Amino acid sequence: MIVMEAGEGDVLVVKTSGHLETGELAAVVDRIERALAERPKTHLLVEVEGFTGFDPAALTDYLPRALGMLGKLDRFGRVAVVADQKWVRAATRLESALIPGIRYEVFTADERDQALAWVKGEHVLPHAPALRNIETDQANVIGYELDGKLTAPELEIVADYFNETLKQPGPVRILGRIRNLAGMEPSAAVSGKYLGMKLAALAKVERYAVVGGPAWLTGWIGAIAPLVKTEMRCFELDKEADAWAWLGARPVEERDLAV
Repeated sequence: MIVMEAGEGDVLVVKTSGHLETGELAAVVDRIERALAERPKTHLLVEVEGFTGFDPAALTDYLPRALGMLGKLDRFGRVAVVADQKWVRAATRLESALIPGIRYEVFTADERDQALAWVKGEHVLPHAPALRNIETDQANVIGYELDGKLTAPELEIVADYFNETLKQPGPVRILGRIRNLAGMEPSAAVSGKYLGMKLAALAKVERYAVVGGPAWLTGWIGAIAPLVKTEMRCFELDKEADAWAWLGARPVEERDLAV
């Protein structure tokens, strides 16, 4: 079953569940094509609940029309897919990677309100910021918490913050608390600001404490530690106090770096 709702402004909401019939898919394409023709940008919220498949006969009509929309990708804005099934979310991420010029953001069912807020443009980032800043009682000691995947806009903010800190005279010490190391967007990895920050850190960082993170990260740090002048140590999450003591500082405030 498919239900379509006109959202606020240029937002279109499509709700699907169960088994999809040929006529329903055609109606969705009709509505999207009309929206693309009427607006400079169309933002989509697609909700998928209990999806069990579709009528194979629908592909005869649906595929040629869907391929025809490839020439209108610049008219798609923010696209969020909310799905209660893990395999649907995985398939959506794959499809997003294969379609040039358009990116879907994927959300779980309990993140529906967050998805809608992003589609409507109320939030700059689709998901909660992955990085938090940890202020300390020492000017030359900074910290951060990583919990998720870094987006390109977020990394720009992070790089600005760290670049300013690294400008101060004298050596710098850093603590990184790793709760969830989910990588970063490919475009973020080649950011000029980010690469500049990494190079500056090689010359300025005296001590680097890594708290938490997967087992492979500890092994990787152990392998590169002899190759750099920065002294690096790994600590378990429940030993964070020992990490702060090694850095000679105490945390005083935590806040999101990106908003």
